[in-house]
Amino acid sequence: MLGQLTLEGKLLPHDIQKAVNMIDRASTWDFNARMQIVRLLAEYPQTRDSHPKITLYKAVEAAELDEPGAMAALIELKVSANAQFQDRPGACKLIETAVSHGDHTVTQRLSDCRAS
Repeated sequence: MLGQLTLEGKLLPHDIQKAVNMIDRASTWDFNARMQIVRLLAEYPQTRDSHPKITLYKAVEAAELDEPGAMAALIELKVSANAQFQDRPGACKLIETAVSHGDHTVTQRLSDCRAS
């Protein structure tokens, strides 16, 4: 909860990095917190993760298990400007996989991959 308050900046000063660090602690047990971390890292590329390999592993695992929103969050992370996670070729492969499994929400990204 402290991480959410820091993220929102309502009762505590708004600080994305601190919020990510705090929410990351809860992400060990909470899938929604884990996906929130992935989305925040994609949205705020200047934010750093203290355990990038673990975060990436958990995001890939959730996508492979077809958890709701996990594939989209992983793709966004890999196409983001976050230097710890940026992987355009890997994202394009994930997009192709998602489209082949019937996920048409990423079709626009597929055409971007083919254009580059």
